[in-house]
Amino acid sequence: MSLQSFTTHSAIATILAIGATLSHAAAPAPEPLPAETLTVSSISPNITQRVYVADIAIGHISDGRIRVFDAQHGKFLGMVSTGYAGNFTVNPAAHELYVATTHLSRSSRGDRTDVLEVHDTENLGFKYEVILPSKRAQALNYRGLVRTNSTGNWVFVQNATPATSITVVDLNQRRVLAEVPTPGCWGVLPSATHAMRFSMLCGDGKVATVTLNEQGQVSERQTTAKLFDADMDAWFHHAEQVGDRYWFVSFKGVLTELDLSGPVAAVRQTRPLVDAAAARKGWRPGGYQNFAIDPSGQRLVVAMHAQGSEGTHKRPAQQLWTFDLASGKRLSTVPGRSTISLTFSRNGQRLHGLNGEDGSMTIWQWSDTGPKRVQATVAKAGESSMHLESHD
Repeated sequence: MSLQSFTTHSAIATILAIGATLSHAAAPAPEPLPAETLTVSSISPNITQRVYVADIAIGHISDGRIRVFDAQHGKFLGMVSTGYAGNFTVNPAAHELYVATTHLSRSSRGDRTDVLEVHDTENLGFKYEVILPSKRAQALNYRGLVRTNSTGNWVFVQNATPATSITVVDLNQRRVLAEVPTPGCWGVLPSATHAMRFSMLCGDGKVATVTLNEQGQVSERQTTAKLFDADMDAWFHHAEQVGDRYWFVSFKGVLTELDLSGPVAAVRQTRPLVDAAAARKGWRPGGYQNFAIDPSGQRLVVAMHAQGSEGTHKRPAQQLWTFDLASGKRLSTVPGRSTISLTFSRNGQRLHGLNGEDGSMTIWQWSDTGPKRVQATVAKAGESSMHLESHD
């Protein structure tokens, strides 16, 4: 191509480019995009089967959360923030969820504020908060660290400075009523028949029961005789409740049932879950929320592992054992799925389990003799999840 031809082609290209630019500039401006509006949705009333999974998120512990799942299909429904090592409970009517947590003004440092946050379970939205004394227990997720009383009017919050006490919150007045000193004792076990009474496990092997007046002040405090030896065979802190019946399991697999209706706890029965043959193989309970009682109070499911010894009490399950509580007979044994935490649905139709190795959740249909079949699974229910509660 000659220099003259090249120049001519370049000129034409330039003219075309200018024309395209002018044509583009003359085009009408596009319509503005509609402004986004934030809305709050409610969980469908058709999703009645629901489970709440607390995740303390140890890798980023100031950012814990509760994940909510459809228990029928394993679908993720939403999430509630639990801040720094927050613990939670659901009220008896299941329409409110309470989170006791801590917020620091600079995320990981700064001024500390402890709060009880109230959420609506219909849409998981925040409703209001009550400022707590800055001493609530910043601990792994356990059921007994935040509980309502039987009427749902009060919330009990575990404190540790490390001195132990209980903060009593009146939800009707939205304020702290009192702080109850509980030296040497830990966790809240509310009475079902007396709205102002709760019990606690104590490090000396006793159970303390505290009765309050309407102002939240102590009117009576009684303790049992020594019920367990923390050095020889300690009780797991997790307890299962049906009315005023409470059950505890020891590290070596001894089941104890207490009656907590009165001003002092009474032992109903004690029986071993591990027979001589199983004991020789080292079968022991393990996990966190490591056993569950069905709502009828007839069946127990416990997470078990073999070759257990001192220090294996948090080991995930190799098997799940189901017992008849009346006779003590073991009804079934199923694979453990590395379960560390268990809970029944409130209607007794499902059993939920958290896997301590991969963070998954299994939801079984329940039969009279144990877990029947898997209804749903969640591949990743959390990063560091060990506490779960059922909505229905």
